[in-house]
Amino acid sequence: MKKIILLVGAVLCVIGANAQTILDPGMETWRTGSSGLFSPVTIYAPVDWNGMDSIIIADGQEYGVLYSIPATAWQRQVFEEDTIVHSGSHSAKLITLKQDTLGMFPGLLTNTNINIDVRALMTGSGTSNAITYSGGMPDTLKVVTVSAWTVYIPGKDSAGLPSLDSGSLMVQAVSNFHGYDSIIGTGFVLIPPSDTFIQVTANMVYVDTTLEVDTVRIFFASSGGSNVTDSSILYVDDVSATGVIQPVLGLKKLMNNTNAVKVYPNPANNAVYIDGVAGLDLNFTMYDLNGSKIAGTIVNGKTAVDVSTVADGLYFYNITDSHNIVVQRGKVSIIK
Repeated sequence: MKKIILLVGAVLCVIGANAQTILDPGMETWRTGSSGLFSPVTIYAPVDWNGMDSIIIADGQEYGVLYSIPATAWQRQVFEEDTIVHSGSHSAKLITLKQDTLGMFPGLLTNTNINIDVRALMTGSGTSNAITYSGGMPDTLKVVTVSAWTVYIPGKDSAGLPSLDSGSLMVQAVSNFHGYDSIIGTGFVLIPPSDTFIQVTANMVYVDTTLEVDTVRIFFASSGGSNVTDSSILYVDDVSATGVIQPVLGLKKLMNNTNAVKVYPNPANNAVYIDGVAGLDLNFTMYDLNGSKIAGTIVNGKTAVDVSTVADGLYFYNITDSHNIVVQRGKVSIIK
């Protein structure tokens, strides 16, 4: 059975949270398509959401030929539901199924674009990069919580009893640095069994509260714990999110903009001034040509560094964040 790695979040308490817009939160509008070259299968997904059915079925049929796996072995796992709903007329139904040589595979619904290398999964080569994601919900606010109304029915174990399987809700807050996506915040919650709709909430935890969020990726899975069981079912409806206003200028913008922090005058006389960002702590350090530290201070907003006792000459400086990541380098001359 292939393992799905889930990041576990803890509670982040934030005051004054506001609603964050999620596209098609109630799973009301659905689209259809067809997947599979040898035995086409009609697949379904809510508008603005994605499952893995198209990729599993299409790639499974293509590569399954190499292993004498019949085209009909690959099954869809996302279903349009119109009877078990929290509100409105629809919800999404996800089912955990055994997908032949892939083993037990949870039904997955996400607001991102999914890419799966089925050959890597089937052969066991490069499995760490076999499933990748891109895109997501543009984040107008910095997401704090993501909630949904769910019903979860675990599958039966070998004795015919309900298993200890759980559904899951995982959230990734993503920031783009120099063209590369980095996960800077995560939220996670296991979804317990329930015969009626209950609301579950994933609370976000950030590696650095000064970092800005570009997109939010939301994942629902019909199995999320260690007891993945065939035919476990998760119903999802009425997804919502809260967030807080993002920093006007934070670390990401500093890293993506050359010389975003002003260091002046240059040449300097008795003081060097640094125009940082109010509310964002940065470390400013000056070095001589031999690499010895000459001066340094914590910068928050406009800050002055006394260089009255520093000899005339050329000096280098680094500006780093609270994790000692360099966000700006430069030179400054001292002439008295």
